[in-house]
Amino acid sequence: MRQFARPFVRPLLASLIVLAYAGTAHAGSYSVENLTVFSGTAATSADEVLRQNAARFGLPASLSNLGLVKVQESLTGKHYHYQQMLRGLPVDRAEIIISIGKNGQLQKIFNETRYISDKVDASAVNQLYNQVQISEDQALDKAWTNMKVQHPLVATPSTELVWVPTKDGVQLARKVRIEAQMPTGGFVQYLNAHDGAVIDSYTTSLPRKGERSLAARAASAGPVLDRTAATKAVNNSQNSRSQLSASSAAVALATPSGINGSGYAFDPDPRTVLNTDALTDTSPASAFDAAYSTKTLRDLTVTGGVYKLSGPFVNIKNIESPATAPSTTTNGVWTAKRGSNAFDDTNVYFHLDQSQRYIQSLGFTGTKSIINRPLDVDTDGVNGDDNSHYSGGAAGSDYLAFGHGCVNDSEDADVILHEYGHGIQANINSGWSGGDTGAMGEGFGDYWAASYSYSTPNGKIYHPEWAFSWDGHGACWGGRLLNRTNVKYNAAKTYSAHQSVTENGITFQSDELWSAPLYQSMVELIAAGKPRANIDQIILEAHFGLGSNIKMPAMATAIVNAAKALYPSDLSYANTFQAKFEAQNILSSVVSGPTINEVESNNTTATAQAVSTAGTTVNGTFSASSDVDYYKIVLPAGKTLTVTLAPNASSDYDLELYNSAGTKVASSTNGTGSADSVSYGTAGTLYAKVIYYSGGTGATSGKYTLKASW
Repeated sequence: MRQFARPFVRPLLASLIVLAYAGTAHAGSYSVENLTVFSGTAATSADEVLRQNAARFGLPASLSNLGLVKVQESLTGKHYHYQQMLRGLPVDRAEIIISIGKNGQLQKIFNETRYISDKVDASAVNQLYNQVQISEDQALDKAWTNMKVQHPLVATPSTELVWVPTKDGVQLARKVRIEAQMPTGGFVQYLNAHDGAVIDSYTTSLPRKGERSLAARAASAGPVLDRTAATKAVNNSQNSRSQLSASSAAVALATPSGINGSGYAFDPDPRTVLNTDALTDTSPASAFDAAYSTKTLRDLTVTGGVYKLSGPFVNIKNIESPATAPSTTTNGVWTAKRGSNAFDDTNVYFHLDQSQRYIQSLGFTGTKSIINRPLDVDTDGVNGDDNSHYSGGAAGSDYLAFGHGCVNDSEDADVILHEYGHGIQANINSGWSGGDTGAMGEGFGDYWAASYSYSTPNGKIYHPEWAFSWDGHGACWGGRLLNRTNVKYNAAKTYSAHQSVTENGITFQSDELWSAPLYQSMVELIAAGKPRANIDQIILEAHFGLGSNIKMPAMATAIVNAAKALYPSDLSYANTFQAKFEAQNILSSVVSGPTINEVESNNTTATAQAVSTAGTTVNGTFSASSDVDYYKIVLPAGKTLTVTLAPNASSDYDLELYNSAGTKVASSTNGTGSADSVSYGTAGTLYAKVIYYSGGTGATSGKYTLKASW
């Protein structure tokens, strides 16, 4: 679960434009949120693409504030990541990513950069050079207290100076990362560099259930560890690990040994294998006998005649409390069953190793690899809680841990592969945070597990709609569903992980809003004879070339376009994903209406300009900072209105929605260059009010677009 409360949302240049009818935003392109997709546009180089689009995204013509920090390859092309800088410091998560296909065509531009005006730059100079700043130690002390660190560290705490975008510009901040064992877990905190106040935060420990926030940590009882002592302890531990990683044994770990063992596993879980709801955690041991499979445990490490569950893709080890040494054998044969940690070890090793080999079979190898390395895994961690998590961090320091409360999480392939799903996303996109990534991360993890379960002998008949078929849906916890096709996306909301949401009288978990269209697309495509591998390949490919603050419409657009790029001669893939996303309002199913020009005077509700056709786009202009523009919309019964205001890159305009009685029913006040969106579902006469906040005016610098869909 990754939660991120942002004070702004990056540009939605033409949010929620229907793919089949798009193309009016820019020749050969259309934009959904912070993603712009291109067609028929040649790209000589990423730098040249930036120069051609600098004005469009509010970048200086010289591009002097951008630095190429990463080039990433995927199945369809290469993705060039440029970091925005200001006065020598990074603007946090402010990337612009240029994706160029193998055919030399520009695929997409993902933009999270911020427009830096002379005023913002002057403020930055003042903050950086004139205002008093808290020290690194003071920032670490404050962050330590904020998250009440009560469990040993798993990495040395770090801090750096960054700029955090705000509505009015940027704020100098100390970005502090502290990674501890669960339940403390890991957090990134942004502290005001001048007074230490928390600007924002997000968790780097992503469990399958439960809230992860600083507020929740603040409510934790018990003593806090001494920061100096805890840091010294983890430094000593890391020094030991560094020495080990330099040894020939550790180097050999990443190379397939060719030495296989065997052990028992549930494939995917005992209920599904036996096709019964009757099994519970307290069922007699004999009730599980028919559910075990003997599996090959590939490429094990053998040292001095001792077989270890350490291979090229999985490394079973003790990381978190309780301190449980990984199981070993002298003959490579594990015979333990549930109730023994050795079974947890073999079950987890088998499923993770198999999942990585499957990813590679989809083409993600070499420079396109995703976690193609030994991932550390603790099969008995999380302080014994009934939970599991992926712990983020730099590649090589991340890990998985599974708890043993109620049903051991390491007995259920759904839990194992769900947590691996977090690792997949984090290793493709290191900026995966903000926007709807909390819900999408959980929903993707549920999908990744369900995709495998559906491929097993009973996967299509034993509650295929269940996520966590063994660990959940019983006395332990309720699990989640994959068939919540009746829930709808609300563009005015942000969906964090594990969030209880009520829309139109229907209550659901935010995670289910994202897993449903993925899963339903898979089911329909498989029923049509399409290979599961192609579907998973599309979804993985779509994650490349994206950064932070992604919302569901942008991610959905990336998936549809990955389907088109990978299977251009078989549009059933793209069309199926499109239809499923439309069914849940993630992508708009409304045909784009006409494009009209603003007509003055429309400065009051009495003189408001009528927008009578769904999907209408209005090209508007602020003639002066005192200008106010009203638009009248009559919403039919049974419809939901979504109004999206997209300013020009250097301006900040805000959006409000009023009913016929003059009561404000919705508003959005994002920052410079950022779109504002509101939604409302009560029929009647409504007024959208566009308000100048800052930036340009006039025919050249005062432009905006307003799109009304219902």
